[in-house]
Amino acid sequence: MKSIILGLGLLYVSALTINAQELTGVVKDKNQKGVPYVNIGIPAKAFGIITDDNGNFKLKITSEKETDTLQITSIGYYPLVMSVGDFKKACQANTPIIVTEEVYQLATTVVRPDEYETKVLGTTSVADLECVNLSGLKQKDTASVRRYKEKGISEKSAGIEIGNKISIKKGQETFVDKIQFKACLGENDTAIFRINIYSEGKTVKRVLTPIGMVKVVNSNNELKEPIIIKSIGKTQVHEIDVSKQNIQVTDDFIIALECIYSSNSQMNIGAKPAMFGSTDLLIRESIMDEWVKIPMINLTFIAATVTYKKKGKK
Repeated sequence: MKSIILGLGLLYVSALTINAQELTGVVKDKNQKGVPYVNIGIPAKAFGIITDDNGNFKLKITSEKETDTLQITSIGYYPLVMSVGDFKKACQANTPIIVTEEVYQLATTVVRPDEYETKVLGTTSVADLECVNLSGLKQKDTASVRRYKEKGISEKSAGIEIGNKISIKKGQETFVDKIQFKACLGENDTAIFRINIYSEGKTVKRVLTPIGMVKVVNSNNELKEPIIIKSIGKTQVHEIDVSKQNIQVTDDFIIALECIYSSNSQMNIGAKPAMFGSTDLLIRESIMDEWVKIPMINLTFIAATVTYKKKGKK
């Protein structure tokens, strides 16, 4: 298995703090049922955590101020915004954080007329991809590791997310129907992934780092329902049918793979790496962070089956 070093710690500077207060709590829906894999964080500080499969969480408050804005987000629920001070009060009072379900009209079947055709974008043969170990995502002695230690976060649930930009003709009516990726696990390993589909936003800024000039971009999640994939004890190709979500894009978009949990603290997937390639590999430490385009590295790991209107058809 190859090892790809993507040192996010090179891109960020984090200050160590002395005092820390650990907060525990649970995120629930209106029926008092725990909501799994909810993102909790402070976007202004590019920091976030993820609840477990029962909605429970632990968060260490260090340098954050009482007035800092904290966001609680999950696909299928309205975003919840509150101050760090109010969040602390709820945790200390053992009061559940309640999120409200967002109602979407999902089509049960998406029918493609004859004038549409199907194409696979990204990598065309996921099964043949070589397994790579993205071990460099959390290098020792980096700002990233110091941040995890400071916040008391397990490296098995760091929430690392990588994305491939899928290019289409601008203005072309395109529907995303299926997604494929390859999870590479040993017989004693378990990993939980979340698939996200984003419309690519504008470049927010450019930052000079030891690996070159990188672009920081924003994005909007196009999914209406969460896609959680649990992989246990073997290497396998996962194919996810998203056609019922009726996802329509008209410009380049991003398909991302978020590692929610990994029993061996690593992200092992099938990929096709190539140095000095294009800059369509994106990465971020958590979903509360901004996307960064990594220069001179091309890592393709996603296949997307799309349908689009044939040329010349109205």
